[in-house]
Amino acid sequence: MNINREYHYQPRFKPEKDREHRRPYTLKEAAEWSGTPDEFGANVGDWEHEITRRITSRPELIERLKEAPPRLDGKLPEGDVFDAYLAALAEWLSDKNKIPRPEWVYDQRRVARKPWFSTPTYATLLVHTPASFKQRNIFTIPEPLFRPRAGRPKAPEWEKREKAALRQKRYRDRVKALLKKARAAKKR
Repeated sequence: MNINREYHYQPRFKPEKDREHRRPYTLKEAAEWSGTPDEFGANVGDWEHEITRRITSRPELIERLKEAPPRLDGKLPEGDVFDAYLAALAEWLSDKNKIPRPEWVYDQRRVARKPWFSTPTYATLLVHTPASFKQRNIFTIPEPLFRPRAGRPKAPEWEKREKAALRQKRYRDRVKALLKKARAAKKR
């Protein structure tokens, strides 16, 4: 069996083109769609929800993390914190799921200038924050987002319908060929 070490991922669902009716597909989209700190929080939360609900394999997670989000420092208040959070989250997810880290997480500019704590329980956060967050001056305890599932990823409904239509077409073609062959034999 030939095992290819490179991941080639095809999306398991068709992302809708209309921004109003979909969640961010990548961290890059989550950052691009953020015009305010509240929008950033909502977009990252939506992206995390996508990861938790739709992603079932490591190649899919690699695809969602590989594109570098635009830097938010200077564009949003506390943009340095948002940049650091995105890099820490991507690194933490990569390490936790044993996949290669995206190249953009090594950018030294993605570190918060001052320590940022998600809650006022400083002592707890200092002890329990994962290293990928601590090294970027972000102190929070992230929720587990992704667990790869055994077996093949679940196929979405649109893909199941497309496969069923192709199977039906092949079946009809086989029946036509058999009928044609039977008619030709009957004429003899």
